[in-house]
Amino acid sequence: MVISESISNDNSAGFGALLATLRALRDPVTGCPWDLEQTHQTLRGTLIEETYEALEALASGEASALVEELGDLLLQVVLSAQIGADEGTFNIGDVIDFLNRKLVRRHPHVFGDAQARTASEGIGHWERMKAVERADKGQTDKSMLDGVPKAMPALAYGNAVLGRARRAGFDWDDPDAIFDKIGEELRELAAEESAARKEEEFGDVLLAAVGAAVRMGIDPEQALSGANARFYGRFTHVERAVRDSGTTLAAMPTVDKLALWDAAKDAQQTSG
Repeated sequence: MVISESISNDNSAGFGALLATLRALRDPVTGCPWDLEQTHQTLRGTLIEETYEALEALASGEASALVEELGDLLLQVVLSAQIGADEGTFNIGDVIDFLNRKLVRRHPHVFGDAQARTASEGIGHWERMKAVERADKGQTDKSMLDGVPKAMPALAYGNAVLGRARRAGFDWDDPDAIFDKIGEELRELAAEESAARKEEEFGDVLLAAVGAAVRMGIDPEQALSGANARFYGRFTHVERAVRDSGTTLAAMPTVDKLALWDAAKDAQQTSG
């Protein structure tokens, strides 16, 4: 198979130019030795790294950084497609065609006669079409959760599976019930004496918190990243204050450390 030459856009260095660049990098005679050594498997680590860098750029709010990191992420897709083309298994045209047909099929409210007045109704159509696809493949017994990679980080995995379950209608009738559930899980954790069971109960607490995030439309990964950043800022503030006082954290009375923490929190809120 040969990558389509016709894919392009109005930019001076459009998609077609990018494809030509990748073909040159993978040329067996004049290409780059590193690019020629790459396989789908060797790119796995880079794909994960570039994904996180793109997420970091997204969180920064800097458009130029996001443009750069999305470009690096796109490189992973195009390079894998070029490897596929070199092996004769698939090409970038196959990737684009498959994606486009899937998008059209899963949006019957846009490209068909179905109706969707809200985002949740639109997601409902998406999930129903996925169920149809599973049935067409003879996978009627397959869970809708099976499509979420179990190798994902636990927080992201919990967010994904709880989100899918909620879109399928597995949700609380009372919007505040999730907070009662968190309280219930916390009480069970506090009452547990077995170390092994404490770990289970703590996991239930975390999952209930992720469920609350899903319910409120909060990205738990981003929320935790923000909390980590705030803790770092406050703790380093405390460290500086302790050093200036001529003592150490270990030697300082708890009441004084808490006072420094509150001061750090106030300073952070004022500057933020």
